[in-house]
Amino acid sequence: MKIALLIQRFPGGGAESYVEEIAKRLYSKGEDVTVITSKSDHDDSQYGFRIIRLPSRFSLGEYSWWQGLDNILKKEKFDLVHTNTYGYFHSDKAAALKKKLGYKLVMTSHGFTGMDMHNLKKIGMIKKSSKFDFIRPFYDNYIGKKTLKSCDHLIALSKKDFQYYQKIGIEESKITTIMPGVKDEFFIHDDNQINGFRKKLDADPILLSVGELSWVKNHELLVKAIPYILEKKPSAKLFIMGKDGGEFGNLTTLCKKLGISEKVIFVGPKKPNEVSMYMRSANLLVHTSLAEGVSTVLLESMVSGLPFITTPAGGNEFLADQSHAGMTVSFGNEKSLSNTILVTLDDKEKMRLLSIDGINFSKNLSWNITYLSIYEIYEKLLK
Repeated sequence: MKIALLIQRFPGGGAESYVEEIAKRLYSKGEDVTVITSKSDHDDSQYGFRIIRLPSRFSLGEYSWWQGLDNILKKEKFDLVHTNTYGYFHSDKAAALKKKLGYKLVMTSHGFTGMDMHNLKKIGMIKKSSKFDFIRPFYDNYIGKKTLKSCDHLIALSKKDFQYYQKIGIEESKITTIMPGVKDEFFIHDDNQINGFRKKLDADPILLSVGELSWVKNHELLVKAIPYILEKKPSAKLFIMGKDGGEFGNLTTLCKKLGISEKVIFVGPKKPNEVSMYMRSANLLVHTSLAEGVSTVLLESMVSGLPFITTPAGGNEFLADQSHAGMTVSFGNEKSLSNTILVTLDDKEKMRLLSIDGINFSKNLSWNITYLSIYEIYEKLLK
């Protein structure tokens, strides 16, 4: 079985981690797997599987025309191409060449972030505009839809993805809902170590936010909610974890303006075992993103027994409803967010049930199980 996994960047966030976990397991099973991605200076020597990096001819925002993708797909004669993320050149090109080159095509859209953000702009929830906004409806109605319909199989990460696939006329038999897996590190813990770490954080309650510091993740909303929380819970602290995606300076400035710099701690990016330690020490995870596929962070929090509050971004609202492990709040009101946080924290029985339901829901979300479901799709297509 010769398989190509296509992804805009590698390594990186949720979609990139998804590709890495699949590639590692394919490689360990002796399959011929190649990750095709954009050019960068990243050291790929740590990976056993092959990585092909292609330069970009030019870009329109995030949409980058890779140079040589058609030649690689033609030369390598892949049996199956699994493309990741909707709304990118590599997915559209893989769909356009599928019939000519004869490979089977699987796609995981990882939500419809661009489409969701465009809809939020239309109702005034997002003020930030782009010179490419006018292209969005044309892309979704024609190019994006054609790409999805060209696939032999579609993997939905959430009920929202599944519903959109059906809405545009995809047969149910060509869709499988498979949530992202959770890394092994989140299933392993030492209670004594966690208790010691929790004491070092020196806060009650401990609030946690995990995600790149970019405007899409909307940390500003959470930071603005902290003064209202401190009125009722003066010993509280918020720990924000993630690499800087352009908003670190703005967020630290906002904290100084609000007089809460000592109560909002930016801890930077962390390895999975460290993320797990924070999650098992915290009281509540708060995720305020404007757009998502389905957030891996929420899945990780459930494995850790950590209740969450999330916006309805992407599949996150469906996840909260399905798992009963978290609460959903609207996108843009810090007073409403602070009230939901306070009410949730004060309801000890509710917190206990959220934690138990999260643990029960996530028992089968390890990557070893998720991978087998994805591999089964590959096998069926190539019979």
